[in-house]
Amino acid sequence: MFGLGFSEIVLVLVVFIILFGPDEVPKVAKSLSKLYRNIVNIKDDLNDSVTKEVNDLKTIKKNLEKKD
Repeated sequence: MFGLGFSEIVLVLVVFIILFGPDEVPKVAKSLSKLYRNIVNIKDDLNDSVTKEVNDLKTIKKNLEKKD
């Protein structure tokens, strides 16, 4: 997972708990998951928009080639 071994992941989690405290970890994790979902949604929307534009351009190109 991301080039990290099990011991490295455990170390990151321990540091995370030490930095934020056991009471804040669920709140921070929830905020991070919301941020991740937002980023994924933005990426998907952007991908859909680009795909639609590319398909529109292909259609225009085909129409122009038919006229020639």
